[in-house]
Amino acid sequence: MRAAEQVFAAKGFHAASMEEIARVGEYGTGTVYLYFKDKQALYIELFEQKIRELSGYMAQQVGRESEPLAALKRLIQARMEYFEHNRAFFQVYAREGMDMAFGRQAEWRAVRRLFAENLAFLARLISAGQRRKLLRAGDARQMAVALSGMMIQITRDWLRSRGERPLTEQVELVLELFLRGAEQR
Repeated sequence: MRAAEQVFAAKGFHAASMEEIARVGEYGTGTVYLYFKDKQALYIELFEQKIRELSGYMAQQVGRESEPLAALKRLIQARMEYFEHNRAFFQVYAREGMDMAFGRQAEWRAVRRLFAENLAFLARLISAGQRRKLLRAGDARQMAVALSGMMIQITRDWLRSRGERPLTEQVELVLELFLRGAEQR
């Protein structure tokens, strides 16, 4: 899986080959085909594994935090830490993975379910803040989509700048923009 992640990150899905993945992983090509019927099956398995890791890491970091805004900050921190430490995967994720995952192919159903679960987790944190009157009323899922989009775009920009500074330095900015908006008050 590490070899697949490296090759997909460097070349993208279409330019990567099972032969190169096998070579980087120090396996025979036939051995890789014993476990994965084709390149897409390997790609999907990589996505599922990494999204499950991300979900587990976020849940662990948020833990039983009872303060909704502190929980949101922990989630943002965890997500950015995960992508900072899994740069190659985020390159795959950002380049074409999300477009492929949200296509109509049935093979991606499990990945789409994991994305939906992550969004629902974020929406529950937002709902908790709404119930305590810490966040304005509104569609918690749409707010979760907006916050998730901010994190994705900040991370994409970090990748383009070659990540010279830690991605986690952006946690406060993302949280502040989400909580307060960009309006001068």
